[in-house]
Amino acid sequence: MATDVFISYRRTDSDFVRQLYGQLTQNGITAWFDQSDIEPGDHWRTEIAEGIRGCKVFIVVLSPDAVESKNIRKEVDLAERHNKPILPVMWRKTDIPPAFEYALAGIQWFDFEGQATPKKFAELVDVVKRVVGGVSVEEAAQNKTVARRPLFPAVEKETTATPTRRRLGGLQKKAAASPIALGGRVISSVVTTFNLDVADQDFVNTELKWLFAAADHFLKIRRGEAEYSQPVPVPIPPDAQRSSQADNRLQTGLDEFDLQLWADQIEAGFKRIRIHLRNLDILLDQEAMKGEAGKGDVYLQNQIKNTRIEIVKVLREVAELLNQAYGIRVTSPDQLLEFLEQ
Repeated sequence: MATDVFISYRRTDSDFVRQLYGQLTQNGITAWFDQSDIEPGDHWRTEIAEGIRGCKVFIVVLSPDAVESKNIRKEVDLAERHNKPILPVMWRKTDIPPAFEYALAGIQWFDFEGQATPKKFAELVDVVKRVVGGVSVEEAAQNKTVARRPLFPAVEKETTATPTRRRLGGLQKKAAASPIALGGRVISSVVTTFNLDVADQDFVNTELKWLFAAADHFLKIRRGEAEYSQPVPVPIPPDAQRSSQADNRLQTGLDEFDLQLWADQIEAGFKRIRIHLRNLDILLDQEAMKGEAGKGDVYLQNQIKNTRIEIVKVLREVAELLNQAYGIRVTSPDQLLEFLEQ
């Protein structure tokens, strides 16, 4: 089902979404939102997956209710994994949890401030038209009063580099993403797809945000790109275990041999995570496209579960290495592993 726009929203924001849908369609933009397009008896998850895969632009309507929705978190993740241009529309002001940070990093957003005025709709419709036509969100949003600076700074993502030598089949080698970007992928593809309630997701995401920021900080120090005395740029998670001397800086007096060994082990662990994530993305796409049948596919579900377990095992290893380096131990990988192996 190919459409110009997929609208992700919470039912409490239905009145605004109907207005948005009407404005888009009246201006020749085909739009998809579940209340109008899913017929009785259709598999909801299958239709959602097909709608996202087939759209040219993904709009997520943000509100306090929306950011608490597990389904919206999954929809944003699926749009990000399929490289859809994402337009965040802030209908009702809310804080954005870590689960959304990776997908929304570096992306301008559009603030309605709870007021569905003709001017704001006209500006948003113009942006959507231009993005559907192939213009970047940043370029399309220029000089729009409804547009706002990105909620989160851009993060480096995996890119395809042009090879200097010929490779069989025209294959291209992907440059490794930074630990920060890798952490975003783990949060969106692993934690978001767990059967955890939102509070548990936010607890895990907060700890993993620190873990990957600390790993990035540690590797930068090893490469001479950061000062030894600089703290990790993410606060210590409130539930993390910490030594009495821990201050979010690399501990002093550590053995040089150990530091190099830990750096090698962290980088090797991240390489394993990237491989598992590629496999998990394929499996999650299969599950989404099968809808309810995918949930009942025992073989597929075991593959998904085992892949998640392997990723979490690596996270637990990295957490222990960072504990030795910083005196701070996040426990969410241990708890996730226990949850998965039940």
